[in-house]
Amino acid sequence: MLLFAFAVANIMTLAYLVRKGYELKKLLMVAWRGIWECKELFAIILLMGATISVWLSSGIVPSLIFYGFGYMKGINFVLAAFLSTAVISYVMGTACGTLSTIGIAILGIGKGLMIPVPVLLGAIVSGSFIADKIAPISSLTNLTIQMTGTSYKKYVETSLKTLIPAIIISAAIYYILGNSYGGEADFYTIQQYQNFIKQGFEVSPFLLLFPVFVVVLAFSGIKIVYNMSLSVFAASIITMVLQKLNFWIVLKSILWGYKANTGMTQLDSLISGGGAIPMIEVVLIVMGGVSLSSLFEEADMMKPITNMFYKKDDKVPALIAKTGALSTLLNVVTCDQTVGILVPAKFSASRFDEKGLDRSILARTISDTGTIVAPLMFWNVNALIIYGITGISAISYAPYGVLCYVCPLVTIIGSLFLSKKAGKVSSEEGKSIAI
Repeated sequence: MLLFAFAVANIMTLAYLVRKGYELKKLLMVAWRGIWECKELFAIILLMGATISVWLSSGIVPSLIFYGFGYMKGINFVLAAFLSTAVISYVMGTACGTLSTIGIAILGIGKGLMIPVPVLLGAIVSGSFIADKIAPISSLTNLTIQMTGTSYKKYVETSLKTLIPAIIISAAIYYILGNSYGGEADFYTIQQYQNFIKQGFEVSPFLLLFPVFVVVLAFSGIKIVYNMSLSVFAASIITMVLQKLNFWIVLKSILWGYKANTGMTQLDSLISGGGAIPMIEVVLIVMGGVSLSSLFEEADMMKPITNMFYKKDDKVPALIAKTGALSTLLNVVTCDQTVGILVPAKFSASRFDEKGLDRSILARTISDTGTIVAPLMFWNVNALIIYGITGISAISYAPYGVLCYVCPLVTIIGSLFLSKKAGKVSSEEGKSIAI
C-alpha cells in the first residue's frame, strides 16, 4: 500500500513538473542520482534482513531470550518487559522483529499474571522502538545517519544524552506501574519457554558475546556494511557448526528468512523471520521516498513550506522544536517514518549549520521525535503491524508507551541548554557543538 502510494506520488510529481517546463530526462536523472547516493543504505536494509535470519538460526537470539527470561524470575514484570525488549531490540535492530519474537512471549506470560495487556504492550513497544532510534543495524538509524551526514559513533554519543534520561524516567514509571499491578514473573511459565528453546537449539552464554562484538565494531568506526556482512558470514558459520544446519538451509534462510522447526508451533512462530528478499519492499519504499524528496528539492517545492515553517531569527530551542514537529507531522500525514526522516534531514541541515549545531543533533532531534512516536498513532504503518501481531490497537496501548512521550520532552528541555552553548560559539566560524 505504501509502496503504491510512493509510486503514484512520484508519477504525479513528475507530470506536474513536466507541465511546469522541466525536462523529463533531467528529472529522471535527478531522481536516479538521489537513489544512487543512498545505495549503501539499501545494502544495509537487505543485510539487516539477512542478519536477523542468521541470528535466529545460529541460536544467538534464542540464547538472548533464554537467558533474558532467566533474569525475569521474581522481579517487577512490567519493568523487566521494558528493559529486556530494549536490550534485544538494540541487538536485533528491528522494533517489529523484537515485538514479534520476545515481545509476544512476554505478552503471553503477562496475560497469565493478570497484568492488563495494554500496560504490558506499552512497555514492550517502548523498549522495542529503541531499535529504530539507535540500533547499529537498524535501517532507520542508518537512514537518519546517512541523510544528516554524521557518523554512527558521533550520533550515539549525542543521542545517549537524551536517551539515557528518557530510559531512566520511563523505567521509574514502569516500576511504579509494575508494582501497582503486582505480578512477578511466573517461574513455571518461564521454565517452559526455556525448556523448549533448549530442546530446539544449542544455547550458550558465549553466543551473547556475538552481538557485543558487532556493537564494538560499530563504535570502532568500521563501516556498517562491512560490519553487517561480517556478522552474516560469522553467524552462518556458527549455524552450520553449532546448530548442525547444512549450507543450503543457511543460504535459504539468508535469502527468504529462517523457519524454525522445534516441534512447538508457538515457539516456531516466535523465532522465525528475517531474510533479504522480504526486505526488498522496504528498499523500494525508501527509494520512492528518496526520489520524491530529490524531485521536491530540484524544483524547490519544499522551500516555501520550510521557509514558512522556520524563521530566520529562530533560537536553538525553537529550531529543534520545529524540526521535531515537522518530522512528527510528516510521520502523521504519510503514516511512515521514512519521509519524516528524509525531509527534515535535507531541509533543516543548513539551519543547524548556521546555529553552529553539530549534524548529530539534527539526527538526534529527528529520531527523538518523528521516529519514536510512530507506534502511538493507530493509522501508522508500525501501529498496524503491531495490531496484526498482537490484535491490540494503538488506542489501547498508546497511553502506556511512556518512552515515546518522554523522548521528545527530554529533547525539547535539553535544547534550552543547547541554546546557551550555541550562544558561546556563534561567533567562532566553522565551530559546532554536540551536547
